[in-house]
Amino acid sequence: MGEENRDTLVLQARSALIMAALRRSIVTYKELGFAIGLKDIQLRNEMPRVLEALAKACYDATEPPLTALVVNTQTGKPGSGRHGDGEPWHADVQRVFRYRAARG
Repeated sequence: MGEENRDTLVLQARSALIMAALRRSIVTYKELGFAIGLKDIQLRNEMPRVLEALAKACYDATEPPLTALVVNTQTGKPGSGRHGDGEPWHADVQRVFRYRAARG
């Protein structure tokens, strides 16, 4: 997948996760993939790259990691590649909720 297409997917994922945060909800990798048009092999191949780029964008903007809201369907927890600031996962989730609620 080209860089331009991935940038578009990152923006779409950001928008979807901001909406999830405003609703104080988490989403599965599959649900996020559906929201941004990824499924099956594309989901497995591209989602890690999309989330990595989104995590970097959040970090660069000094925002809490929206990627904390994305979890595995079976475990209900984020994957091992989750990017946070070292806080426990649930603390990152709450920081995202508070940050987004304050911005409407």
